[in-house]
Amino acid sequence: MSSPNNVVIDGVVYVPQHEIKPLSDELTQDVLKQLVSMRYFNEQHKMKRQAWDIINKISPSVAKLSEEDAYKLFHQED
Repeated sequence: MSSPNNVVIDGVVYVPQHEIKPLSDELTQDVLKQLVSMRYFNEQHKMKRQAWDIINKISPSVAKLSEEDAYKLFHQED
């Protein structure tokens, strides 16, 4: 499977590696707290940043990607 974001060196395809932290009780509680607050306060103008904060807590390497690159990482075409 080729992608415009792949790097090929000597015929070997290199793709970005991303770590997704295991959902510990503490991380799960923190993420759920933020999600519940987003729904409760319903501040649409803040939700994009709040969603990024949650992604950053779970996987900082994914959060560093631009939104378009992160979207493509998880929604690759078959």
